[in-house]
Amino acid sequence: MQITVYLDIIFVINFIADFFVLFLTGKILRQKILWWRLIAGTAFGAGSLLFFVLMPGLLNGLVGIFGCVGISMGAVAISYGRRQGGLIRKWFLSTTIMILIGSLMNYLRYLLGATVLQLTKWILLFVFSGIIIYILLHCLWRTASQTQNIYLILAKHRERIAVDQVYMDTGNFLWDPLFEKPVILLSERFIESLLTQEEMEIIQRYKESGRLDYAALLTGKLLQKDCFHEITYESVGESSGKLLCLLLEEINIQGGENTLRKQPVAVAPARLFEGKTYQGLLHRECI
Repeated sequence: MQITVYLDIIFVINFIADFFVLFLTGKILRQKILWWRLIAGTAFGAGSLLFFVLMPGLLNGLVGIFGCVGISMGAVAISYGRRQGGLIRKWFLSTTIMILIGSLMNYLRYLLGATVLQLTKWILLFVFSGIIIYILLHCLWRTASQTQNIYLILAKHRERIAVDQVYMDTGNFLWDPLFEKPVILLSERFIESLLTQEEMEIIQRYKESGRLDYAALLTGKLLQKDCFHEITYESVGESSGKLLCLLLEEINIQGGENTLRKQPVAVAPARLFEGKTYQGLLHRECI
C-alpha cells in the first residue's frame, strides 16, 4: 500500500505545536518574548523535523536521540538564548511540556474514541491540552519559585566587599534613565558595609532633608566617584516618590553569566528588610 505524505501539512502541525510549547515555556519562566526570535526558533524546529519524515531511519539508535535533542535545544536557543535561567533548564521545561501535552492528547483520543483526526481537530486538541498543562505547570512553578528566587550577590566597591542574599522581585521595574540600566534595590545596612563614613553622611543628610547636598558632593569629589543621583519610583497603594541612587563598581550574582559593572543601586531603608532572609530586591534583567 502506498502512503502519501503531505510535508506542508506536517510542517504546519509541527509549527503550531512548537510555537505553542515555546510560548508556554517563555511565559512560565517569565522570559522576554521577542516574536521574531520565537517564530525563527519555531520554524527551525518544525523544518528540521521534516528530515526525519523523509528519512525515518534516522530515528533509530543514538543518531535519532541526539538529533531530536539537538533540534529541540536549537529551537529553544534561538527563541530565548542562554541568559535568564540557562539553556538546559529552558530545554528541559519545553520538553516536559511537549511530553505532557502528548500524553494528555493520547488520553483524550482514547476517551473520545477518535482514531483519525483532521488538521483542525489536531490543532484544537493540542491547544486545549496545552492550556491545561500550562495552568498546572504555572501553579507548580509559582510554588517552587517562592524558594528559588533567592540569589547570593557579591558586591565590590573600591577596596570593600560585601556578600548577602537578594530576592528576585518580578515587580521591581526600577530603571535608571541617566545610565539606562535596571536598578537593584539594596538595604541601607548592606550598602553601609561598602561605603566610607563620608559617603554614608551623604546618605544620612539625604534621609533628613529629602534632597541631595550637591555642594558637599562636589567639594568632596563624591559626585564623580559614586555618581549620587535620584530616580523616581511608583508603588502599588502608595504615591510616587524618589530614591537615592549610586553606582557600585562591581556586582556578581550567583547563577548569573555576567559581572555587572558600574551598576546603579537604590538605597532602601533597613526596616524594609527587617525579618527577611535577604537584603535587596533584584531586577530580573540583571540575570
